[in-house]
Amino acid sequence: MQSERPHWEIDKKDLEKVEKYIEDYWPRLVRYHPKDLKSLIGLPNPYIVPADGEIFQEQYYWDSYPVVRALIDHPKYSKLAIGMVDNLLHLIKRFGIVPNANRMYYLSRSQPPLLSSMVWIVFQKTKDKTWFKRAIRLVEQEYNDVWMGKVHLRNFRNVYRGLSRYYDLNAVHALAESESGWDNTARFDGRCMDFLPIDLNCLLYLYEHDLLKAYEVLGEEKKVEKFKNLSLRREQTINKLMWDDNVGFYFDYDFVNRKKSHLVTVAGVYPLNVGLASPKQAEKLVNLINHELHKKWGIVQSVNFVVNYQWDYPNGWAPLQLRAVEALLRYGYSALAKKIIQKWLSLNVKIFKETGHLWEKYDVVHGRVGLPDRYPTVPGFAWTNATFLIMAGILKFLEEHPDEGSTPVWLVRRLGWL
Repeated sequence: MQSERPHWEIDKKDLEKVEKYIEDYWPRLVRYHPKDLKSLIGLPNPYIVPADGEIFQEQYYWDSYPVVRALIDHPKYSKLAIGMVDNLLHLIKRFGIVPNANRMYYLSRSQPPLLSSMVWIVFQKTKDKTWFKRAIRLVEQEYNDVWMGKVHLRNFRNVYRGLSRYYDLNAVHALAESESGWDNTARFDGRCMDFLPIDLNCLLYLYEHDLLKAYEVLGEEKKVEKFKNLSLRREQTINKLMWDDNVGFYFDYDFVNRKKSHLVTVAGVYPLNVGLASPKQAEKLVNLINHELHKKWGIVQSVNFVVNYQWDYPNGWAPLQLRAVEALLRYGYSALAKKIIQKWLSLNVKIFKETGHLWEKYDVVHGRVGLPDRYPTVPGFAWTNATFLIMAGILKFLEEHPDEGSTPVWLVRRLGWL
């Protein structure tokens, strides 16, 4: 009797159908508004919006990252991807911040900082050192003035031992949670500004490394030394405050009450993703990820809290699937990474067959469209489309190089691991 195929096995024809859907969908998401219009902030270049509908009709900060990665080598949209990064740099020049998205009412907050990664992606594509020098200066400005800012009300994110929190000019916890991107979640217990988030501080560690590498390219040795010291200090502080050796996981730190949160969320994979964890810590982390967060259709946002929002159990979101997969690849856990990619792609294919769309988020426990929260779950979502393409590319490599420890060279270079 023939054994049943695992539910995560994918037919190549199904993959190709979804990829064609994505290719045909990009034009529906392109917008171009070079001048301010009411609340909309004009941007110099066309950009991809998250969805084709009434909401999300702006260029969002952290949504831009997977889109730029997916399109940087696209024969038709590479220039658009580069232009999207220039749009974010333009916002820093004009306002001193990359807002949540290009709306005047979003200027009170940002989103998870990914500009340094996007600038490196563009530089690796264009090799334009003049552009890179200008861009890196603006990345450093954002790092200093926004994420390491200490001036109350104008900016107050760097709050405890050199680590930063999410914040909003209105000093409202719910709006700070919106800056985190995780709106809404039980992760911060309704007190987002009281926590030093593990993911944010890992992204700032990545900024320090990206700036270090950039100033090596630009030959500015004093800056290289400065960011080397800053990254080392952040690494030490994160490990001291946020690592729990008994549990084998990284947690957000409640600096007001001086204690770890102990809520297990996918944010705890970020130290692996940015290379901050030791091999021993990685082993413990991967064990917990596999047993607590690894579900039938991918990586769930969190363990099952009593209160559930859209950024918690049972949902899984495309950008965090990608973070988790690349975290595993970085430390050589290729077999587990491959299985998660297969599960995530097969879920996308399954729901595509049922609905004709990819979606903003998915329920990775039960295998369906993600549970809604503040608004209905949105179809045709840009970061899901982009992540699907990125994941399919990684899967192709892993199928051609099945050895444990295999990591795509292009991925290594893209994420600055060399």
